[in-house]
Amino acid sequence: MNNIQHLRYAVEVEKTGSISRAAENLFMGQPHLSKAIRELEEDMNITIFNRTSKGVVPTPQGAQFLEYARNILMQIDELESLYKPSGSQTFSLSQPRASYAAYAFTKFTQTLDGGEAIDLKYRETNSMQTIKDVSDGHFGLGIVRYQDIHEKYFLSALDERGLKYETIWNFEYLALMSREHQLAAAPEISYSDLRQFTEIVHDDNSVPAMPISEARMLAQKHEKKKKIAVYERGIQFELLQRLPCTYIWVSPMPREVLDCFSLVQRPCCDADNSFRDILIFRKNYRFSREDKTFIKNLKETVEEVSDNLK
Repeated sequence: MNNIQHLRYAVEVEKTGSISRAAENLFMGQPHLSKAIRELEEDMNITIFNRTSKGVVPTPQGAQFLEYARNILMQIDELESLYKPSGSQTFSLSQPRASYAAYAFTKFTQTLDGGEAIDLKYRETNSMQTIKDVSDGHFGLGIVRYQDIHEKYFLSALDERGLKYETIWNFEYLALMSREHQLAAAPEISYSDLRQFTEIVHDDNSVPAMPISEARMLAQKHEKKKKIAVYERGIQFELLQRLPCTYIWVSPMPREVLDCFSLVQRPCCDADNSFRDILIFRKNYRFSREDKTFIKNLKETVEEVSDNLK
């Protein structure tokens, strides 16, 4: 085998399902990447990928090889983190679009030593992508969010990928809206009260291994006649401010964020909104000083936001 870099190339090709997209992500030319994959296949005397009209997919042997490759790369990354240069501050987190967790991350960054090297990686995405980010070794920590009724699907997905977890927070989703919203001052909100208004949704959520029939029922249940689909957190605040007829379901938010954007969060008396956020990490993962500091800030933020709800 030429070098470890070839393993990283192969894992990236599997991740994207495309030589061209993998080459873009790796900042290299497509011909060079194709040549590197061929050399790797020749060295290992196997066909790792089948080339199809829709992209590249691992062969059965290739899938097994790539599983070993991911484990090797994770061990190398963890070995390097153990012996990183003194003074280097590194941290990586993949998480849902949750303002309380973003708030905790910001508090964490304020604890870092500005005189030392800093290498942070922060990504907001859906729970399925977070599971992949952590299991592939691209991120050290992840926060996964799921509705209580779907817990078995998510815990099964974690187990299949060799991931461990600990519960961060059990909470009820709240309806977030402008202080100018018609329901902002209502003594009580019901789910039916919200139907006339436009819902902002993060439209890329999914549940692992859910039966098709159950997934279809879930989709029908949450189908809205008025909705705006967004894929990043910042725009939701702009929409809520400028369109007082909108709302979005969120985890409880820090008071500072609510005041900054002139928003209110209201419980809904009859909505099925029990959720859980869990911290995920690979088995045998060694928590760094930065990891421990972030987790401390995360738990303090949860406690602070929970106290504000009382």
